[in-house]
Amino acid sequence: MSLVERHDEFGALTRLYAEAARGRGQVALISGGVASGKTELLHTFAEHVAGAGAVLLAATGSRAERTLRFGVVRQLAQSPDIPGTLGEQATRMLRAREAADAEGGGDPSALGRESARMLDTLCATLLEVAKQAPVVIAVDDVQFADPASLQSLLYLQRRIRFGRVLVVLTEWALPRPTQAVFRAEVTRQPNTCHLRLAPLSPAGVAELLAQRFDQATAAALAPVHHAVSGGNPLLVTALAEDHRAAGRRAGESDVVVGPEFAAGVLACLHRWEPSMLDVAKGLALLGGTGAPVVLASLLGMTSDCAAQALDVLEMAGLLDAGRFRHPVAKAAVLESMAPAERGELHLRAARLRFRDGAQAVEVAAHLTAAADLDTRVSGQWAVAVLRNAAQEDLVADRVELAIRRMELAAAVTDEPAERADLTTELLRVQWRRNPSAAARHLAPLRAAMAEGGLSPRNRLHLAKFLLWYGHTDELTEALSALSGAPDSPTTGQAGLALHWLEFLHPPVVTAVPVPRQSGTIADPWTRVAAMLDRVRSGAARTETIAAAEQVLQSCRLGEQTLGSQLSALVTLILADRTDRAAHWCDALLVEATERGAATWLAVLGALRAEVSLRQGDLAAAAEGARDAVERLSVQGWGVAIGVPLAVHVAAATAMGAHDRAAGLLRIPVPEAMFQTQFGLRYLAARAEHYLATGRAHAALADHQRCGALMARWDLDLPTLVPWRSGAAAAHLALGNRDAARALMAEQMSRPGADGPRTRGISLRVLAATATPDRRTPLLEESVESLHTGGDRYELARSLLALSHAHNTTGDTERARTVARRATQLAKGCQADQLTRELIPGREAEVPEQTTERRPDTTAALDILSDAERRVAVLAALGHTNREIGNKLYITVSTVEQHLTRVYRKLNVSRRTDLPAGLPQQLLAAAAAEEN
Repeated sequence: MSLVERHDEFGALTRLYAEAARGRGQVALISGGVASGKTELLHTFAEHVAGAGAVLLAATGSRAERTLRFGVVRQLAQSPDIPGTLGEQATRMLRAREAADAEGGGDPSALGRESARMLDTLCATLLEVAKQAPVVIAVDDVQFADPASLQSLLYLQRRIRFGRVLVVLTEWALPRPTQAVFRAEVTRQPNTCHLRLAPLSPAGVAELLAQRFDQATAAALAPVHHAVSGGNPLLVTALAEDHRAAGRRAGESDVVVGPEFAAGVLACLHRWEPSMLDVAKGLALLGGTGAPVVLASLLGMTSDCAAQALDVLEMAGLLDAGRFRHPVAKAAVLESMAPAERGELHLRAARLRFRDGAQAVEVAAHLTAAADLDTRVSGQWAVAVLRNAAQEDLVADRVELAIRRMELAAAVTDEPAERADLTTELLRVQWRRNPSAAARHLAPLRAAMAEGGLSPRNRLHLAKFLLWYGHTDELTEALSALSGAPDSPTTGQAGLALHWLEFLHPPVVTAVPVPRQSGTIADPWTRVAAMLDRVRSGAARTETIAAAEQVLQSCRLGEQTLGSQLSALVTLILADRTDRAAHWCDALLVEATERGAATWLAVLGALRAEVSLRQGDLAAAAEGARDAVERLSVQGWGVAIGVPLAVHVAAATAMGAHDRAAGLLRIPVPEAMFQTQFGLRYLAARAEHYLATGRAHAALADHQRCGALMARWDLDLPTLVPWRSGAAAAHLALGNRDAARALMAEQMSRPGADGPRTRGISLRVLAATATPDRRTPLLEESVESLHTGGDRYELARSLLALSHAHNTTGDTERARTVARRATQLAKGCQADQLTRELIPGREAEVPEQTTERRPDTTAALDILSDAERRVAVLAALGHTNREIGNKLYITVSTVEQHLTRVYRKLNVSRRTDLPAGLPQQLLAAAAAEEN
């Protein structure tokens, strides 16, 4: 016997057999759940009694043969152990009885007089056989026996009281309704013993597993296999096969739930009534809402039938407290359904749960599942449910699910205005994850706008995305309808959106006047809008910083608040509070990472990179900008690509990685970017690269273009883009000191130019245009301001200039001290270009076989003649020989002769090896000569 745990039941049957052998006929009714081991117990006992010399008559009930009259009795009569005369007599009598019943008709469940006589004869003959040897009649799955056979078994039970006969029947624990009368009649007789098979215990599972694995493995697997199978022997066996197929090592306790288990679950369900499979399907589809009344409504049955089916499934080990014990069981049931059947059932479940007032997310789950299975969803009730569920999904950051539900709602609704609302929301939500994919929603919204089907609020949302994707030419059309409209959204979140649009793309004011705030402002978004107004006007930094901090402390990252938070971060950056901007950027990046918002991560990462750049952390700025660009495609970035590209180019230029900067500048950018604030930053960064690589004219052109745009837009803020500093540096490189001085005087009078970083940069460039006696105080003030502002790179540049100024005045000791400090900062920033200017003679700058050290920049000026110095400086700035000749009014041949002497004196072989500090030294020398 394989089921060792069935010792008690087997022992009970053995005792009953012994009683029957002594002439006291017995009946054993074995009840159990599906695949609980009833059949195996019966077969094991039958083999036992057959071996003991009993006459064994066996039959099995079948769902397919329930309409076959005397079908089970016929199987008993044809058993191999039955004496030939008895079998032939029984078969002959049954055929005659069937023919007579077929002619006479009547109730198939009633035996009738002639059938009773036949059974009486058969019973008498059977009892005669029993006198020679005990007779055991075994009927498996008696619940499927035909009515005539059931009556025959009851007839036999009443006549074996004193015969050597044992009748063993197996049935479901919860029989079919038609079996209730039979069970009641059987169990009321005094010679009946009712045995109930419970699921296997953990110990029983271990014993069963011990037949397939060693004792240690069986003991380790038993707890988890019992938990998954509920003690169902068939499922335990299936789990053992899955474990064996997975090749797990001996003793491992991890449960393997695979295809054999899934097949076992379906086998259990198909053995039972169809209603059991239906209930299992309904339960799998409903998930945790499988109450009998709900299942009954879904499946069109009574609550009692549903409750009984649940009890059967629980007893079979498939369920635990009304839920599937393992997801594989649930999945197997769902996958057994045809897509059309499953879709219709989902749709029916959605209507049912909506009628019962279930949560929107639960109803929406059925609607989306039905739609995914190509089942048509319709009705405005479904649209409302899907929209509500999508909002809940967004709060829980189930973005992809929210998008799917909004897409379905947009497809279902028959209201154009609602479809436009949904499409607008889809654009906003999908942009969070994938701007490139979200762009497909622009076309239907443009069409709706052209037809007048967009509300003012949706027009404003569309305008923001038209700007992002570079469709600036359509902004006027999108916003023109807002001007003067009675329902024009100019306050609250909508008002902030207008201010933010104006700040990023100032030409927007031509389409709709942006309202300015005055008086007491209670609305939080209006306060942010007022903060942007203060930034534009260069208002007091303290108030602006406090307002920005308040916004960041009170908002959680989201579609509704992102504009406020970005406004506050930009405010802190422009107010030179990079320390606070870094703190808030880092906090928001953590939140965006946890919520998986790729676009938020990219945008916040770009701002964090700009903060790093303004702090002088060049490596972090370059890395952060690169990561930000790589998070989205270039198309997905739209016009905002200008921010990370500008930061990366500026950082690479400052680090001396000019090839990398040049490569970044070859990345295609949308032309519309140059009509936005992003384009200003890009132009400034490109100009710095041009200047660092000796293209002063190109640098000046970009800075002047930047300045012209800022002036046209009334956005001329040095803290945003200090274009005058860059233009002045370009003028100085070209020898136009007066123009440089005028630019810096103008810059320092602009609103917002008093910030420590902006002021420090301005003072350094202004010092380069000043006389030696004025240069040192200006540079000392520049150093102090930049130290306060926290930009280590710009501070290193000012310290370098201050070192040169001290050298010019003959204070070499202070020059060396300042240079050492500048060198430390430059190395910490990884500003290799600046480090080369500070240490021009370091070993890395000369060929390996050369042992001579190059002269420093100051010594180079002493070695060279005036003519050679002028040629060397222009060559160090990257000018060609022809350009140098034109500037100095000498021939190209003369330039070549000067350069040959310069290379020999400075021990270099090409112009790129010239000391990078020569241009700054030229400025100092020129100023000294003037005085």
